[in-house]
Amino acid sequence: MIIKHNMPAMNAMRINGINTTQLADISEKLSTGYRINRAADDAAGLAISEKMRRQIRGLSQAALNAQDGISLVQIADGAMAEVHDMLHRGTELSVKAANGTLCNTERQYIQQEISQLQKEIDEISERTTFNEIQVLKGKDVPFVPKDSDVVISGSLPAWIQSNALGSGYLSEKYTAPVEDPNNPGTFIDTDFPAAVLDFSALDADLTNKLKELDASGFYTTCCTCDNHYSINFTTDSSAPKQQTSGNHYIYNVDINGVASADDLMKRIMDVTNGHPNSHFTEFKIDNGKLYIHDNRPDVSPQSGKFGPGVARTKQDAMNQQPPVTIELQIGAEAGQHLSIELASVSCAALDIEWVDVSTVDGASDGINRFKHALEHISRERGRMGAYQNRLEHTIQNLENVVENTQAAEARIRDTDIADFMVQYSNANIIAQAGQAMLAQANQMNQGALQLIQGA
Repeated sequence: MIIKHNMPAMNAMRINGINTTQLADISEKLSTGYRINRAADDAAGLAISEKMRRQIRGLSQAALNAQDGISLVQIADGAMAEVHDMLHRGTELSVKAANGTLCNTERQYIQQEISQLQKEIDEISERTTFNEIQVLKGKDVPFVPKDSDVVISGSLPAWIQSNALGSGYLSEKYTAPVEDPNNPGTFIDTDFPAAVLDFSALDADLTNKLKELDASGFYTTCCTCDNHYSINFTTDSSAPKQQTSGNHYIYNVDINGVASADDLMKRIMDVTNGHPNSHFTEFKIDNGKLYIHDNRPDVSPQSGKFGPGVARTKQDAMNQQPPVTIELQIGAEAGQHLSIELASVSCAALDIEWVDVSTVDGASDGINRFKHALEHISRERGRMGAYQNRLEHTIQNLENVVENTQAAEARIRDTDIADFMVQYSNANIIAQAGQAMLAQANQMNQGALQLIQGA
Protein backbone atom coordinates (compact mmCIF):
# COMPACT_ATOMS: atom_id res chain seq x y z
CA MET A 1 0.00 0.00 0.00
CA ILE A 2 1.26 3.52 -0.79
CA ILE A 3 0.40 6.98 0.44
CA LYS A 4 2.71 9.09 -1.75
CA HIS A 5 0.44 8.94 -4.79
CA ASN A 6 -3.30 8.20 -4.68
CA MET A 7 -3.62 7.03 -8.28
CA PRO A 8 -7.30 5.97 -8.06
CA ALA A 9 -8.18 9.43 -6.74
CA MET A 10 -6.14 11.16 -9.45
CA ASN A 11 -7.84 9.07 -12.12
CA ALA A 12 -11.26 9.79 -10.65
CA MET A 13 -10.43 13.52 -10.52
CA ARG A 14 -9.35 13.54 -14.19
CA ILE A 15 -12.53 11.77 -15.29
CA ASN A 16 -14.57 14.09 -13.09
CA GLY A 17 -13.00 17.10 -14.85
CA ILE A 18 -13.95 15.70 -18.25
CA ASN A 19 -17.49 15.11 -17.03
CA THR A 20 -17.73 18.62 -15.60
CA THR A 21 -16.53 20.16 -18.89
CA GLN A 22 -19.00 18.10 -20.89
CA LEU A 23 -21.81 19.07 -18.54
CA ALA A 24 -20.89 22.76 -18.82
CA ASP A 25 -20.81 22.52 -22.63
CA ILE A 26 -24.25 20.91 -22.75
CA SER A 27 -25.58 23.50 -20.28
CA GLU A 28 -24.30 26.32 -22.54
CA LYS A 29 -26.04 24.85 -25.59
CA LEU A 30 -29.29 24.49 -23.66
CA SER A 31 -29.13 27.98 -22.17
CA THR A 32 -28.25 29.81 -25.45
CA GLY A 33 -30.43 27.69 -27.71
CA TYR A 34 -27.52 27.31 -30.16
CA ARG A 35 -25.68 24.10 -30.88
CA ILE A 36 -22.79 26.14 -32.30
CA ASN A 37 -21.62 28.93 -30.01
CA ARG A 38 -18.00 29.11 -31.16
CA ALA A 39 -15.98 27.84 -34.09
CA ALA A 40 -14.66 24.94 -31.99
CA ASP A 41 -18.17 23.54 -31.67
CA ASP A 42 -18.44 22.89 -35.45
CA ALA A 43 -16.07 24.81 -37.73
CA ALA A 44 -17.71 23.77 -41.02
CA GLY A 45 -21.21 24.22 -39.63
CA LEU A 46 -20.33 27.71 -38.38
CA ALA A 47 -19.08 28.77 -41.85
CA ILE A 48 -22.22 27.45 -43.56
CA SER A 49 -24.46 29.04 -40.93
CA GLU A 50 -22.82 32.48 -41.21
CA LYS A 51 -23.16 32.38 -45.00
CA MET A 52 -26.87 31.65 -44.59
CA ARG A 53 -27.21 34.46 -42.04
CA ARG A 54 -25.72 36.92 -44.53
CA GLN A 55 -28.21 35.79 -47.14
CA ILE A 56 -31.15 35.97 -44.72
CA ARG A 57 -30.38 39.51 -43.61
CA GLY A 58 -29.68 40.64 -47.18
CA LEU A 59 -32.94 39.16 -48.48
CA SER A 60 -34.91 40.66 -45.60
CA GLN A 61 -33.57 44.11 -46.49
CA ALA A 62 -34.24 43.46 -50.18
CA ALA A 63 -37.90 42.82 -49.32
CA LEU A 64 -37.99 46.20 -47.56
CA ASN A 65 -36.34 47.79 -50.61
CA ALA A 66 -39.03 46.32 -52.84
CA GLN A 67 -41.70 47.70 -50.51
CA ASP A 68 -40.13 51.15 -50.86
CA GLY A 69 -40.34 50.67 -54.62
CA ILE A 70 -44.05 49.94 -54.32
CA SER A 71 -44.48 53.13 -52.30
CA LEU A 72 -42.73 55.15 -55.01
CA VAL A 73 -44.88 53.58 -57.75
CA GLN A 74 -48.07 54.21 -55.77
CA ILE A 75 -47.18 57.89 -55.34
CA ALA A 76 -46.59 58.22 -59.08
CA ASP A 77 -49.84 56.43 -59.90
CA GLY A 78 -51.84 58.54 -57.47
CA ALA A 79 -50.52 61.77 -58.99
CA MET A 80 -51.22 60.53 -62.52
CA ALA A 81 -54.77 59.61 -61.49
CA GLU A 82 -55.33 63.28 -60.69
CA VAL A 83 -53.79 64.29 -64.03
CA HIS A 84 -56.12 61.79 -65.68
CA ASP A 85 -59.11 63.62 -64.21
CA MET A 86 -57.78 66.99 -65.38
CA LEU A 87 -57.25 65.67 -68.92
CA HIS A 88 -60.84 64.43 -68.99
CA ARG A 89 -61.93 67.90 -67.95
CA GLY A 90 -59.73 69.39 -70.68
CA THR A 91 -61.40 67.12 -73.24
CA GLU A 92 -64.81 68.18 -71.98
CA LEU A 93 -63.92 71.85 -72.25
CA SER A 94 -62.42 71.44 -75.74
CA VAL A 95 -65.55 69.72 -76.99
CA LYS A 96 -67.62 72.50 -75.47
CA ALA A 97 -65.47 75.19 -77.12
CA ALA A 98 -65.73 73.48 -80.51
CA ASN A 99 -69.49 73.97 -80.53
CA GLY A 100 -70.61 76.55 -83.08
CA THR A 101 -73.17 78.07 -80.73
CA LEU A 102 -70.42 79.79 -78.75
CA CYS A 103 -68.71 83.05 -79.65
CA ASN A 104 -64.97 83.69 -79.28
CA THR A 105 -65.49 85.67 -76.07
CA GLU A 106 -67.09 82.65 -74.42
CA ARG A 107 -64.28 80.47 -75.70
CA GLN A 108 -61.82 82.83 -74.02
CA TYR A 109 -63.56 82.09 -70.71
CA ILE A 110 -63.16 78.36 -71.37
CA GLN A 111 -59.51 78.89 -72.23
CA GLN A 112 -58.94 80.47 -68.81
CA GLU A 113 -59.88 77.19 -67.12
CA ILE A 114 -57.76 75.16 -69.53
CA SER A 115 -54.78 77.42 -68.81
CA GLN A 116 -55.18 76.73 -65.09
CA LEU A 117 -55.38 73.00 -65.77
CA GLN A 118 -52.13 73.23 -67.76
CA LYS A 119 -50.40 75.08 -64.93
CA GLU A 120 -51.57 72.55 -62.33
CA ILE A 121 -50.40 69.60 -64.41
CA ASP A 122 -46.92 71.13 -64.55
CA GLU A 123 -47.08 71.87 -60.81
CA ILE A 124 -48.00 68.26 -60.05
CA SER A 125 -45.05 67.14 -62.20
CA GLU A 126 -42.72 69.32 -60.14
CA ARG A 127 -44.16 68.63 -56.68
CA THR A 128 -44.68 64.87 -56.80
CA THR A 129 -41.67 63.38 -55.03
CA PHE A 130 -40.61 60.32 -53.06
CA ASN A 131 -37.64 60.90 -50.76
CA GLU A 132 -36.88 64.05 -52.81
CA ILE A 133 -36.94 62.07 -56.09
CA GLN A 134 -39.21 63.66 -58.70
CA VAL A 135 -41.16 60.62 -59.84
CA LEU A 136 -42.98 62.28 -62.78
CA LYS A 137 -39.93 63.70 -64.57
CA GLY A 138 -38.66 60.65 -66.39
CA LYS A 139 -37.18 62.60 -69.30
CA ASP A 140 -36.22 66.16 -70.06
CA VAL A 141 -38.77 67.18 -72.67
CA PRO A 142 -37.24 69.44 -75.33
CA PHE A 143 -38.86 72.81 -75.83
CA VAL A 144 -40.73 73.13 -79.11
CA PRO A 145 -42.16 76.50 -80.21
CA LYS A 146 -45.84 76.81 -80.93
CA ASP A 147 -46.91 75.48 -84.35
CA SER A 148 -43.62 73.59 -84.70
CA ASP A 149 -42.64 69.95 -84.35
CA VAL A 150 -38.91 70.13 -84.89
CA VAL A 151 -36.21 69.72 -82.24
CA ILE A 152 -32.61 70.56 -83.10
CA SER A 153 -30.17 68.72 -80.83
CA GLY A 154 -26.39 68.51 -80.88
CA SER A 155 -23.60 70.73 -82.16
CA LEU A 156 -20.50 70.84 -84.36
CA PRO A 157 -16.85 70.99 -83.22
CA ALA A 158 -15.33 74.47 -83.30
CA TRP A 159 -12.61 73.39 -85.76
CA ILE A 160 -15.20 73.06 -88.57
CA GLN A 161 -15.26 76.46 -90.25
CA SER A 162 -18.41 77.97 -91.77
CA ASN A 163 -19.69 81.52 -91.79
CA ALA A 164 -23.22 80.21 -92.25
CA LEU A 165 -23.18 78.55 -88.80
CA GLY A 166 -23.54 81.96 -87.19
CA SER A 167 -26.30 83.27 -89.42
CA GLY A 168 -28.64 80.29 -89.42
CA TYR A 169 -29.23 80.62 -93.17
CA LEU A 170 -27.57 79.80 -96.49
CA SER A 171 -25.71 83.09 -96.12
CA GLU A 172 -22.62 82.19 -98.17
CA LYS A 173 -22.45 81.54 -101.87
CA TYR A 174 -21.56 78.81 -104.30
CA THR A 175 -20.42 79.99 -107.73
CA ALA A 176 -20.82 77.67 -110.69
CA PRO A 177 -21.07 78.13 -114.49
CA VAL A 178 -24.62 78.03 -115.84
CA GLU A 179 -25.52 77.91 -119.50
CA ASP A 180 -27.10 81.11 -120.78
CA PRO A 181 -30.59 80.15 -122.04
CA ASN A 182 -30.49 83.06 -124.46
CA ASN A 183 -27.08 82.08 -125.80
CA PRO A 184 -26.65 78.26 -125.96
CA GLY A 185 -23.06 77.12 -125.51
CA THR A 186 -22.20 80.15 -123.41
CA PHE A 187 -21.74 79.65 -119.65
CA ILE A 188 -22.01 82.39 -117.07
CA ASP A 189 -20.61 82.21 -113.51
CA THR A 190 -23.67 82.28 -111.28
CA ASP A 191 -24.00 82.62 -107.50
CA PHE A 192 -26.24 80.32 -105.49
CA PRO A 193 -27.17 80.75 -101.77
CA ALA A 194 -25.04 78.26 -99.87
CA ALA A 195 -23.43 77.12 -96.65
CA VAL A 196 -19.75 76.26 -96.97
CA LEU A 197 -18.13 73.77 -94.58
CA ASP A 198 -14.35 73.59 -94.29
CA PHE A 199 -13.12 70.31 -92.70
CA SER A 200 -9.42 70.82 -93.51
CA ALA A 201 -8.42 71.21 -89.82
CA LEU A 202 -9.24 67.51 -89.37
CA ASP A 203 -5.97 66.53 -91.07
CA ALA A 204 -3.87 68.29 -88.38
CA ASP A 205 -5.04 66.10 -85.46
CA LEU A 206 -7.05 63.25 -86.92
CA THR A 207 -7.54 61.05 -83.83
CA ASN A 208 -8.66 63.72 -81.37
CA LYS A 209 -10.80 65.61 -83.86
CA LEU A 210 -12.66 62.44 -84.87
CA LYS A 211 -13.52 61.93 -81.19
CA GLU A 212 -14.94 65.47 -81.10
CA LEU A 213 -16.86 64.80 -84.30
CA ASP A 214 -18.66 61.73 -82.92
CA ALA A 215 -22.38 62.35 -82.17
CA SER A 216 -22.27 65.85 -83.70
CA GLY A 217 -23.89 67.00 -86.92
CA PHE A 218 -25.52 69.74 -88.94
CA TYR A 219 -28.83 70.32 -90.69
CA THR A 220 -30.26 72.28 -93.56
CA THR A 221 -33.86 72.89 -94.51
CA CYS A 222 -35.56 72.55 -97.81
CA CYS A 223 -35.69 75.94 -99.49
CA THR A 224 -39.41 75.69 -100.24
CA CYS A 225 -40.97 73.51 -97.49
CA ASP A 226 -40.53 72.33 -93.91
CA ASN A 227 -38.30 69.33 -94.67
CA HIS A 228 -35.02 69.11 -92.77
CA TYR A 229 -31.95 67.23 -93.97
CA SER A 230 -29.45 66.36 -91.24
CA ILE A 231 -25.95 64.87 -91.29
CA ASN A 232 -25.24 62.88 -88.11
CA PHE A 233 -21.63 61.77 -87.52
CA THR A 234 -21.46 58.48 -85.65
CA THR A 235 -19.11 55.66 -84.68
CA ASP A 236 -22.01 53.20 -84.66
CA SER A 237 -21.34 51.17 -87.78
CA SER A 238 -24.70 49.41 -87.42
CA ALA A 239 -26.69 52.65 -87.73
CA PRO A 240 -28.81 52.78 -90.91
CA LYS A 241 -27.52 55.16 -93.56
CA GLN A 242 -30.82 56.99 -93.82
CA GLN A 243 -33.57 57.56 -91.26
CA THR A 244 -36.72 59.61 -91.19
CA SER A 245 -38.25 61.49 -88.30
CA GLY A 246 -41.54 62.93 -89.47
CA ASN A 247 -40.62 65.09 -92.44
CA HIS A 248 -36.99 65.25 -91.33
CA TYR A 249 -34.34 63.13 -93.04
CA ILE A 250 -31.26 62.00 -91.08
CA TYR A 251 -28.13 60.68 -92.82
CA ASN A 252 -25.78 58.76 -90.51
CA VAL A 253 -22.15 59.13 -91.57
CA ASP A 254 -19.88 56.38 -90.19
CA ILE A 255 -16.61 58.07 -89.20
CA ASN A 256 -14.75 54.90 -88.16
CA GLY A 257 -11.47 54.77 -90.04
CA VAL A 258 -11.79 58.21 -91.64
CA ALA A 259 -8.36 58.98 -93.09
CA SER A 260 -8.64 62.66 -94.00
CA ALA A 261 -10.95 65.63 -94.51
CA ASP A 262 -11.43 64.57 -98.14
CA ASP A 263 -12.38 61.07 -96.99
CA LEU A 264 -14.94 62.54 -94.57
CA MET A 265 -16.57 64.67 -97.29
CA LYS A 266 -16.66 61.69 -99.64
CA ARG A 267 -18.51 59.70 -96.99
CA ILE A 268 -21.03 62.52 -96.62
CA MET A 269 -21.63 62.49 -100.38
CA ASP A 270 -21.91 58.68 -100.42
CA VAL A 271 -24.49 58.53 -97.66
CA THR A 272 -26.55 61.33 -99.17
CA ASN A 273 -26.56 59.68 -102.58
CA GLY A 274 -30.19 59.82 -103.69
CA HIS A 275 -30.74 62.77 -101.37
CA PRO A 276 -34.23 64.16 -102.04
CA ASN A 277 -33.08 67.19 -103.99
CA SER A 278 -36.36 67.79 -105.78
CA HIS A 279 -36.78 70.71 -103.38
CA PHE A 280 -33.65 72.43 -104.71
CA THR A 281 -31.23 71.61 -101.85
CA GLU A 282 -27.97 69.99 -103.06
CA PHE A 283 -24.61 68.81 -101.67
CA LYS A 284 -21.39 69.39 -103.60
CA ILE A 285 -17.62 69.08 -103.02
CA ASP A 286 -15.59 71.86 -104.64
CA ASN A 287 -12.01 73.02 -103.95
CA GLY A 288 -11.69 70.86 -100.83
CA LYS A 289 -14.86 72.20 -99.21
CA LEU A 290 -18.42 70.94 -98.81
CA TYR A 291 -21.19 73.14 -100.23
CA ILE A 292 -24.87 72.87 -99.28
CA HIS A 293 -26.71 75.15 -101.67
CA ASP A 294 -30.03 76.11 -103.18
CA ASN A 295 -29.71 75.24 -106.86
CA ARG A 296 -31.85 78.22 -107.87
CA PRO A 297 -29.84 81.37 -108.55
CA ASP A 298 -31.00 84.81 -107.54
CA VAL A 299 -33.17 83.72 -104.59
CA SER A 300 -33.04 85.00 -101.03
CA PRO A 301 -30.30 83.42 -98.89
CA GLN A 302 -32.94 83.13 -96.18
CA SER A 303 -35.05 80.75 -98.21
CA GLY A 304 -33.21 77.87 -96.56
CA LYS A 305 -31.93 77.45 -93.01
CA PHE A 306 -28.64 75.91 -91.87
CA GLY A 307 -27.11 75.21 -88.49
CA PRO A 308 -25.41 72.79 -86.10
CA GLY A 309 -27.34 69.83 -84.72
CA VAL A 310 -29.70 67.17 -86.00
CA ALA A 311 -33.40 67.79 -86.65
CA ARG A 312 -35.98 65.36 -85.27
CA THR A 313 -39.62 65.43 -84.32
CA LYS A 314 -40.40 66.14 -80.69
CA GLN A 315 -41.40 62.52 -80.03
CA ASP A 316 -38.31 61.08 -81.69
CA ALA A 317 -36.10 63.54 -79.82
CA MET A 318 -37.61 62.35 -76.54
CA ASN A 319 -37.12 58.72 -77.55
CA GLN A 320 -33.43 59.45 -78.19
CA GLN A 321 -32.91 60.47 -74.58
CA PRO A 322 -32.02 57.76 -72.05
CA PRO A 323 -34.83 57.27 -69.55
CA VAL A 324 -34.40 58.22 -65.91
CA THR A 325 -34.52 54.97 -63.93
CA ILE A 326 -34.57 53.95 -60.28
CA GLU A 327 -32.52 50.81 -59.58
CA LEU A 328 -34.07 48.77 -56.77
CA GLN A 329 -31.75 46.32 -55.00
CA ILE A 330 -34.06 43.31 -54.71
CA GLY A 331 -31.55 40.57 -53.87
CA ALA A 332 -28.76 39.75 -51.43
CA GLU A 333 -26.11 39.77 -54.19
CA ALA A 334 -24.61 42.62 -56.20
CA GLY A 335 -26.33 43.28 -59.50
CA GLN A 336 -29.71 41.86 -58.47
CA HIS A 337 -31.62 44.95 -59.55
CA LEU A 338 -35.05 45.85 -60.82
CA SER A 339 -35.14 49.01 -62.94
CA ILE A 340 -38.15 51.30 -62.69
CA GLU A 341 -38.37 53.80 -65.54
CA LEU A 342 -39.94 56.98 -64.21
CA ALA A 343 -42.98 58.41 -65.95
CA SER A 344 -42.83 61.66 -67.94
CA VAL A 345 -45.82 63.80 -67.05
CA SER A 346 -45.97 67.50 -67.89
CA CYS A 347 -47.81 69.62 -70.42
CA ALA A 348 -44.79 69.43 -72.72
CA ALA A 349 -44.53 65.64 -72.38
CA LEU A 350 -48.28 65.32 -72.97
CA ASP A 351 -48.06 67.76 -75.91
CA ILE A 352 -50.82 70.00 -74.55
CA GLU A 353 -48.69 73.05 -73.68
CA TRP A 354 -49.99 75.01 -76.70
CA VAL A 355 -53.67 74.04 -76.50
CA ASP A 356 -55.75 77.16 -77.12
CA VAL A 357 -59.52 76.75 -77.52
CA SER A 358 -60.25 80.42 -78.12
CA THR A 359 -61.08 79.52 -81.75
CA VAL A 360 -63.03 76.65 -83.29
CA ASP A 361 -59.90 75.29 -84.99
CA GLY A 362 -57.98 75.54 -81.72
CA ALA A 363 -60.74 73.69 -79.90
CA SER A 364 -60.70 70.89 -82.48
CA ASP A 365 -56.92 70.65 -82.13
CA GLY A 366 -57.37 70.56 -78.35
CA ILE A 367 -59.74 67.58 -78.61
CA ASN A 368 -57.07 65.59 -80.46
CA ARG A 369 -54.26 66.66 -78.16
CA PHE A 370 -56.17 65.78 -74.99
CA LYS A 371 -57.10 62.45 -76.54
CA HIS A 372 -53.45 61.58 -77.17
CA ALA A 373 -52.47 62.90 -73.73
CA LEU A 374 -55.01 60.57 -72.11
CA GLU A 375 -53.53 57.66 -74.05
CA HIS A 376 -50.06 58.63 -72.80
CA ILE A 377 -51.18 58.79 -69.16
CA SER A 378 -53.02 55.48 -69.48
CA ARG A 379 -49.86 53.82 -70.79
CA GLU A 380 -47.77 55.28 -67.98
CA ARG A 381 -50.26 54.27 -65.27
CA GLY A 382 -50.47 50.79 -66.77
CA ARG A 383 -46.69 50.54 -66.63
CA MET A 384 -46.65 51.68 -62.99
CA GLY A 385 -49.32 49.09 -62.15
CA ALA A 386 -47.25 46.37 -63.80
CA TYR A 387 -44.23 47.42 -61.72
CA GLN A 388 -46.29 47.23 -58.53
CA ASN A 389 -47.60 43.75 -59.34
CA ARG A 390 -44.10 42.56 -60.13
CA LEU A 391 -42.71 44.00 -56.89
CA GLU A 392 -45.46 42.33 -54.87
CA HIS A 393 -44.50 38.97 -56.39
CA THR A 394 -40.85 39.80 -55.68
CA ILE A 395 -41.60 40.43 -52.01
CA GLN A 396 -43.55 37.18 -51.69
CA ASN A 397 -40.68 35.24 -53.23
CA LEU A 398 -38.09 36.95 -51.01
CA GLU A 399 -40.10 36.19 -47.88
CA ASN A 400 -40.43 32.56 -48.95
CA VAL A 401 -36.67 32.26 -49.54
CA VAL A 402 -35.93 33.93 -46.18
CA GLU A 403 -38.25 31.51 -44.39
CA ASN A 404 -36.72 28.42 -45.96
CA THR A 405 -33.16 29.65 -45.55
CA GLN A 406 -33.87 30.45 -41.90
CA ALA A 407 -35.17 26.90 -41.41
CA ALA A 408 -32.02 25.47 -43.00
CA GLU A 409 -29.80 27.68 -40.83
CA ALA A 410 -31.72 26.61 -37.71
CA ARG A 411 -31.16 22.96 -38.50
CA ILE A 412 -27.42 23.59 -38.59
CA ARG A 413 -27.02 25.96 -35.66
CA ASP A 414 -29.94 25.57 -33.23
CA THR A 415 -29.97 23.24 -30.24
CA ASP A 416 -32.21 20.15 -30.36
CA ILE A 417 -33.57 20.56 -26.82
CA ALA A 418 -34.89 16.98 -26.49
CA ASP A 419 -31.61 15.44 -27.61
CA PHE A 420 -29.45 17.66 -25.44
CA MET A 421 -31.68 17.20 -22.39
CA VAL A 422 -31.05 13.46 -22.66
CA GLN A 423 -27.32 14.18 -22.92
CA TYR A 424 -27.55 16.62 -20.00
CA SER A 425 -29.30 14.07 -17.76
CA ASN A 426 -26.74 11.42 -18.68
CA ALA A 427 -23.80 13.76 -18.13
CA ASN A 428 -25.25 14.95 -14.82
CA ILE A 429 -25.59 11.37 -13.54
CA ILE A 430 -22.07 10.51 -14.65
CA ALA A 431 -20.72 13.68 -13.01
CA GLN A 432 -22.41 12.78 -9.72
CA ALA A 433 -21.11 9.23 -9.95
CA GLY A 434 -17.62 10.54 -10.59
CA GLN A 435 -17.80 12.78 -7.59
CA ALA A 436 -18.87 9.79 -5.45
CA MET A 437 -15.98 7.67 -6.76
CA LEU A 438 -13.56 10.50 -6.08
CA ALA A 439 -14.72 10.53 -2.50
CA GLN A 440 -14.27 6.76 -2.25
CA ALA A 441 -10.78 6.94 -3.79
CA ASN A 442 -9.79 9.52 -1.24
CA GLN A 443 -10.68 6.99 1.50
CA MET A 444 -8.45 4.22 0.10
CA ASN A 445 -5.23 5.60 1.71
CA GLN A 446 -6.86 5.45 5.10
CA GLY A 447 -5.88 1.73 5.37
CA ALA A 448 -2.20 2.58 5.02
CA LEU A 449 -2.56 5.28 7.65
CA GLN A 450 -4.10 2.80 10.06
CA LEU A 451 -1.08 0.49 9.59
CA ILE A 452 1.23 3.35 10.53
CA GLN A 453 -0.88 4.22 13.56
CA GLY A 454 -0.94 0.52 14.69
CA ALA A 455 2.84 0.43 14.71
